[in-house]
Amino acid sequence: MRNTRYRFLVLLSSLLMLTGCSRRDILDDYPVSGVDIKLDWDGVTDQLPEGVRVIFYPRNGDGRKVDKYLSVRGGEMKVPPGWYSVVTMGYNFNSDRIRIRGEESYESIEAYTEYCNDLGIAGMEKMVWSPDSLYVLNIDELKIEKSEEVLHLDWKMESVVKKYSFAVEAKGLEYVATVVGSIDGLSDCYCIGKGRGVCSSQPIYFEVKKGDNKVTASFTAFKQVKEMTMPTRMSISERETSSEKDAIILILKFIKTDNTVQEATIDVTEIIGTLENAGTGEDGKPTPPPEIELPPDDKIEVDKPETPPNPDGGGGMGGNVDGWGPEDNVELPVK
Repeated sequence: MRNTRYRFLVLLSSLLMLTGCSRRDILDDYPVSGVDIKLDWDGVTDQLPEGVRVIFYPRNGDGRKVDKYLSVRGGEMKVPPGWYSVVTMGYNFNSDRIRIRGEESYESIEAYTEYCNDLGIAGMEKMVWSPDSLYVLNIDELKIEKSEEVLHLDWKMESVVKKYSFAVEAKGLEYVATVVGSIDGLSDCYCIGKGRGVCSSQPIYFEVKKGDNKVTASFTAFKQVKEMTMPTRMSISERETSSEKDAIILILKFIKTDNTVQEATIDVTEIIGTLENAGTGEDGKPTPPPEIELPPDDKIEVDKPETPPNPDGGGGMGGNVDGWGPEDNVELPVK
């Protein structure tokens, strides 16, 4: 019995030694270096996201993919030596208005928003939500050396979501129960590795607030792909005649008290171009865009419905957009 126990202990010790050797071989094949990341948010936002996600993508098979969630201030990662492309994303992870897909490669990873399927309004299933705040840093090439010393990296994040707001004068709003707004032609997804927004022809939905003689709203979109030409004016136009490539169309659907719908479209391609190309002043703050007003003959007027309004009120959706910090905020000078 004692001999049997001795043989068992010898066998167990041998197995442990073999396991240790095997483990050491694996670590020798994939040595790791310490990388300490510090994130700078000064001048970016006062409302920090919940945290950040950092992904190291190996280039040409040199290294291994490393994916880790860190504190909003950064943290330490263990990365095998090699050449990498890196993306860093800061957002609220429980948000349903920022989604990440294409994570398998640096070239394919992108942020997007879901379709508006749960509001119960016809036609909205083809629209997508305005994105929540997203902060990004992408690095095409970064070499991690094999070293026992920790590599210190100081990175500054950048907001890739821009906020727009506008006010449009309109007559006949007493006949309107609800106003549904959308913008067609702005970026509805963002290619993180490529560092640019992309428009996939999906209108971005936003809530509209109805006042006595005007409608107001705020909405967001991912930053644009390219700069656009500066404008001189905007005009209300038929959507069919404003469907040229790169056109950006503001769409307002007035749902009247008799449940009929009247649609107004505004071509804002030029004004968006002006706002995107606005420079900065000596104090570092964006210079205000030129005041561009609709010509006097371009007015929104809602026709009187055949059925009289409901005396109890038509209801409708509110237009308050809360929780925004000092990120990119652009006012569309539509009057």
